[in-house]
Amino acid sequence: MNTISRMAIISGIALGALASPAIAQSAAPATGATDDAAGNGEIVVTAQRRTENVTSVPISITVADQAQLERQQVDTIDDLNRIAPSLEIDAAPGQNTGGGGTIRGIGTQTFSAGAVASVGIVVDQVSQGNANISDLFDVARVEVLKGPQGTLFGLTTSAGVINITTNKPDFNAFSARLRTELSSAGTAGSLYGDQIVQGVVNVPLAGNAAVRVSGFTNLRQGPDYDVTAGRYVANDSFGLRGRLLWEPTSALTVNLIGDYSHDRYTNGGDFFTFIKSSGAGTLPLPTPFPVADNITANLASCGVSAYTGNRNFCMAQGFSDRVENGGVSLQLDYKAEPFTITSITAYRRSLDSGYGAASNVFRADPLELQVFNGPGDHPVDLFTQELRLSSPADQLVEYTAGVFFSSQIQHVAPTTLLVELHPVAPVYIPVVNGGTGAYRVSDSSMAAFGQATIHASRKLRLIAGGRYTSDVLRLDTYAGAIPGSANSHTVLDAGNFSWKLGAQYDVAARTMAYATASRGFKGGQISQPAGQAPVAILPEIPTAYEVGLKSTLLRAWVLDADLFYEKIRDFQAQSCTTTSTSTGVLSCTQTNINGVKTRGAEIDLFGRVTRHFTLDTGFIWAKATYPKGFVGSDGTIIGGTQLAYAPEYKFTSSGEYTVPLGERFNGFLGLDAVWKSRIRYEETSVVDSTFHPHWTVGGRVGVKTADERFTIAIFARNLFNQHEPILAQSGFPYVEGGNQNIGAMYGPNSFRQVGLSLDGKF
Repeated sequence: MNTISRMAIISGIALGALASPAIAQSAAPATGATDDAAGNGEIVVTAQRRTENVTSVPISITVADQAQLERQQVDTIDDLNRIAPSLEIDAAPGQNTGGGGTIRGIGTQTFSAGAVASVGIVVDQVSQGNANISDLFDVARVEVLKGPQGTLFGLTTSAGVINITTNKPDFNAFSARLRTELSSAGTAGSLYGDQIVQGVVNVPLAGNAAVRVSGFTNLRQGPDYDVTAGRYVANDSFGLRGRLLWEPTSALTVNLIGDYSHDRYTNGGDFFTFIKSSGAGTLPLPTPFPVADNITANLASCGVSAYTGNRNFCMAQGFSDRVENGGVSLQLDYKAEPFTITSITAYRRSLDSGYGAASNVFRADPLELQVFNGPGDHPVDLFTQELRLSSPADQLVEYTAGVFFSSQIQHVAPTTLLVELHPVAPVYIPVVNGGTGAYRVSDSSMAAFGQATIHASRKLRLIAGGRYTSDVLRLDTYAGAIPGSANSHTVLDAGNFSWKLGAQYDVAARTMAYATASRGFKGGQISQPAGQAPVAILPEIPTAYEVGLKSTLLRAWVLDADLFYEKIRDFQAQSCTTTSTSTGVLSCTQTNINGVKTRGAEIDLFGRVTRHFTLDTGFIWAKATYPKGFVGSDGTIIGGTQLAYAPEYKFTSSGEYTVPLGERFNGFLGLDAVWKSRIRYEETSVVDSTFHPHWTVGGRVGVKTADERFTIAIFARNLFNQHEPILAQSGFPYVEGGNQNIGAMYGPNSFRQVGLSLDGKF
C-alpha cells in the first residue's frame, strides 16, 4: 500500500469521526484529565517530588503543557529541542545513553559500555535509564529541570532532568480522542512523509477506579532516500500505554502503568550521508598496492552529490533494525497521617535486534572502501525500587526522605566487522575480518536521600538536602571480546555524597527569589579501547551555583529567570576519529576531562497571556567550554571554546492566538521559532563539521469548535528548510591528502514538513 493510499484511509477514518453528529451531540466534554491543579490558572509541577506551583519551586524550570506539546507537534523525545532554550537532544543511533540530551551545554554522548546519561528522563516518577521511551503521546506535561538534580532524582541527573507526566485516568466520565498529523513527500512542499495517529480511551470502572488506554502509530517515509532503490527509508513505529488508577480507600491510591513500543527502520534509518567529499587521490590505508580513490566521482556515478543537506545514498543491499521497549510500574501512595508514604516499583526492558547502526556503514556501493557491521542484540533490563516519606505541605519543616535501589543489566551479543577494498568490480580485498565477543554490563546502585524546606519566617525559606549513593559498575567480557584475550572482569565501585543548600524569599505576593548551591553525581563508565584492556572512566561530579527570580505576570504568564555557574570534575567526554591506520572504521574513545565549565543566564516566559493568547518563549546564553589548553581529537588546541552539541545562544518561541468565528467556531494562528548560534559536533577545529547560526520556523492555522472538541489545521515544520544535522563527523571515511570527507546524520527535524492535522474528542 503506498503512502497516498495510507493517508486516504487514515484521513477517511479521522474525518468520519469528526463528521459524526450523533457522537458529537451526545459526547461528554473531554476533560483531558491531568495531574495539574483544578483549573485556577496555576501551573503545577512535581519537580520536588510533590505537587507545587511552579513559581514556588527554587529550581529553574521550563514547563510545556499538553496544549503546547500538541501545538508544536512534539511527538518524540527528539522534538523536545523546540520547547526549552536550555535543552538539546542529539541522540545518534547505537549510543548507549538514554535520551542523548544536554542541558546548559552539559550532556553525555557515548558508545561506552554501561554509560548513563547526564540528563535523566523520568516518566510518571520512573527513571527510564537506558531503556527510555522515544515517542510522546497522551502527555499532560513536560518539565525541564536545569542543573544537578541528584538529591531527589538520583544517578542520571547530573546535568538536569526531563520530567514527563502522562494523563491520568478520570473516574467521572467515559471519553475518547483521536488525533492525526498527516503529510506526504512531495505534497505541498513537504520533503518527507509522516502519518501519525494517536488515540486514547478513558473508561470509568467505578466511582473510585478508572482505566486509560492510549496508543500511537507513526509511519514515516524519509527523510533519507536511497537513489538505487528509488525509495525513502521506512521508519515505522507503534506503541501502547495502559494506566489503572484505583483508590480503594480514602488513604490509599494505586497507580499501575504498562507501556510497550515497537520501532522498525530500514537501511540504517536516520544514518550517515556524505555532505562533503574529496577529489581524486589514493586510499591512505595499509594495502598491498596503491588503490585509486575518488569519492566525489564514485558518489556521482550512482546519482549522489555531497553537500550540506544531502540526504541521498545509494545501496542495493537491504537490511532492517527492530527496537522493542516497554515496562511496567506500580505506585502506591498511602496517607499515614500526617505523612504520605510512596512506593514505586518498576521494571523496564529494551531490545535492539538488528544491526544497531547501519550494516553498510557508508551506504555508497561504488566506494572502493566498504565497511560492514554484522547483526547484534544488546538487551537492557532495568529494575528500580523507590520508597519515600513526605511530610505535609505548609509546615514549619517540609521534607521528603527515602531510599532507592536500581539494577541495570545489558547483555551484548558477539558482533562482526568486515572491512573490504573494492578496487575493480568484482574484485575485493579483505582488510579486516573481526569484531567483538560477547560481554555483560551490570550497574547496581543503592541510595538514601532527603531534602527539607524550613520556613524560617513568613517569607523566608531555607533548603537543605543530601543523598549518599553506592554504585557498582561491572564489565564481564568473554573470550574474544579483546583479540587473543581470555575472560576478563572489570569493576568500578564508587560511593558519593551529593548535596543541595539554598534559600528562597517571597519578594512580593506573586514573586519569589532564590539562591542555591548543589553538588551532583553521575556514575562511571568502562571504556574498551580496541585491542586493549578495559579502562575505567571515573564518575562525573558537577558543582553548581544558581540565583533566580520567578513571578506570575498578567493573567497566568510565568517569568523564570536565572544566572548560573557550574564546574564539572571528571567530565565524561568522547572523541570519535577515523585515521589512516584505522582502515576507515570510526573509532571512539572515552576519557575524563577536568575543568569543564558552563555559565550564563536564561529567561523563560510561559503560560497564558490573555484569554485568547498563549505565548511560551525563552532565551539562554550558556558559555560551556573545554578547559584551557585542551587538545582536540584532530590535534588542535580548542581549550576555552564551546563544547560539542552546545550552542552558546538559543532562543525559542511558540504562541497561538484564537479569534472567535461566531458562536460555534474559533479560528487560530500558531507560530513557533527557534534560533541557535553555531553548533559543533566533535572535539575538533574542523569548521565543516559544525552548523551555522540559523532560524527554524513553523506554525499552523486552522479552525476548532467553540468547545474545542474538533479541530482541523494545516501545519508546517521547518518552513525554510534549514538542514541542522543530528551529528556530523569529519574524516568520513578518512582524511585524504589533507582534505576532509564529512558525513552527517539528518532526522525529520532537518527538512521541511507540510501537512494536515485532525483532532476529535468524544
